[in-house]
Amino acid sequence: MLDEKEMEAVGSVEDKFKEMLALACRVLGNSGHDDLNLGHLSVRAPGSFKSMFMKGRGLCLSEVHVPDLVTIDFNYNKIEGKRDSHGELPIHIEIYKLRNDVNCVVHTHPIYATAFSATCQTLRPINNEGVMFASPLPHFDMVTDLIVTSELGHALAQKLGDEKAILLKNHGIVVVGDSIEQAVVRAYLLEKTIKTLFIAKIFGKPQYTEDTEAAQKSTRIFTKPKIKAMWEALVRQLIRKEKQEKALESLLEK
Repeated sequence: MLDEKEMEAVGSVEDKFKEMLALACRVLGNSGHDDLNLGHLSVRAPGSFKSMFMKGRGLCLSEVHVPDLVTIDFNYNKIEGKRDSHGELPIHIEIYKLRNDVNCVVHTHPIYATAFSATCQTLRPINNEGVMFASPLPHFDMVTDLIVTSELGHALAQKLGDEKAILLKNHGIVVVGDSIEQAVVRAYLLEKTIKTLFIAKIFGKPQYTEDTEAAQKSTRIFTKPKIKAMWEALVRQLIRKEKQEKALESLLEK
């Protein structure tokens, strides 16, 4: 049994994870991933293979703060939180069960990636960021409906395999990472890659980065320090935006 100091240390780490998760929700929400109150992120509870923290139901990603999170165990029970759980818990829980290397799961409906998912095309790298996804991303096409059963969640997790992300036919994306920062940066860059591909096709026939060069670029560009720097840039952009919004609200209240 943990003593008082050990309990405080555990609580402090959990608080940090929750703060990071709420921040991650707002980062993606303000970066093209908001879809009304839909979409959700989760993080594996620190040191746990039995539970996760997750965005609760009812808010846009861009509105989420720590009190809006819920704690869910991998038996689909809500342990803590004032909000209801999202129905698509199986996406998160079944991936965590199959992938011990995954500590964060993102499921969103960004418009370009969602439109691309309906074509069932293979995504090829059109920009520097696209080399991250040069290994063809899998498509989940068993259903286009919500993933609300453990059976569907397990099938999705199996189709994801050891990849970074998966396209859900006519539905959106699921992106994973070994940290919140990595999963968020991957989700942000996946939407950017597909948006860039869309624009390139308007100009003409796109030229892609070949597999060998793509692998070399990916190894060089997406190191952990560089992923961290990208995450920090996204956070700074969010902070500036939120400060501007607060300043505007103050002016309107006068």
